[in-house]
Amino acid sequence: MPDRQGLKPARVFLALWPNAALRKRLTAAAGRLHQALDGRPTRPDTIHLTLVFIGNLARGRLAELVQALHSLSAVGFEAVFDQAECWRHNRIGFLAPNLAPEGLFQLVSMLETRLEQMAIPFDRRPYKPHITLLRQAHCPGECPAAGLDCEPIEWPAKDFVLVESVASPEGASYRILERYPLL
Repeated sequence: MPDRQGLKPARVFLALWPNAALRKRLTAAAGRLHQALDGRPTRPDTIHLTLVFIGNLARGRLAELVQALHSLSAVGFEAVFDQAECWRHNRIGFLAPNLAPEGLFQLVSMLETRLEQMAIPFDRRPYKPHITLLRQAHCPGECPAAGLDCEPIEWPAKDFVLVESVASPEGASYRILERYPLL
């Protein structure tokens, strides 16, 4: 539905975005996970770690959001993704940290608080850090993909991004709208 300016809302989220070297390692991990679980690998250019999913946002509010996020002061951290798992309910194969760093949860909390202050709705499910690498995966039994080959992948978080998801017949493509440095 168009907003007051007659524009279709932007579908947006906040995420950690991998650099080229990290993207290459995550793509290789997706290949290994694909061998074990089949499914459809995530396109390399769309691999990311969602921090907060906002969803549809009136385009008239984008500039306000961009500016408000620049005033945040969050500390960088390093996350180690060392568990390959699979959710049966939505057939997603992913990497997760065995022990997520407190800095990651602090950043997510800070972002959610800012969105609340701005009265911008967002997905309020409990945060479970994961990097989606497969869709339509054939997840085994009751156990997640435990025991699958998972070389630990270190992700030094130095910034986060505001991303717009643009739908097309070929699938969603992502466009970084703004990048925010971490201290």
